[in-house]
Amino acid sequence: MTDVVLLAIFGGIGCALRVLVRDAMQRRGHHPWVAVAAINLLGSLAIGAVLAGARLPDAAISAHAVTAAMGLLAGWTTYSAFAMDVVQLWWRGERASAAVLWAVTLGGSPALAWLGAWTVRAAFGGGA
Repeated sequence: MTDVVLLAIFGGIGCALRVLVRDAMQRRGHHPWVAVAAINLLGSLAIGAVLAGARLPDAAISAHAVTAAMGLLAGWTTYSAFAMDVVQLWWRGERASAAVLWAVTLGGSPALAWLGAWTVRAAFGGGA
């Protein structure tokens, strides 16, 4: 039950942070889809790093800390907003932007998750 509570609390915090960052980026003139892509890519990098760090032989991170971090990052990233942005861009005739968002997110997110995991494993002796 503790894990579910941690996921819920930190997922909510991650979601709130995502909205605050997205809104701040929009106020600075960025399109909403650029903010969502940046959030998802950064979150993917962090998710890879957290998972790899938790699996290191001498990991000093507790299972509850990993659960809290995964809740935070799950709330931070958002597949539904990504999907909605692609569809809305397409419907508005912004097909190039829709294609770029789709390609960057679907290609970049797994690549950055791998990079985050590889970096932590290489830096802390978990093997690359």
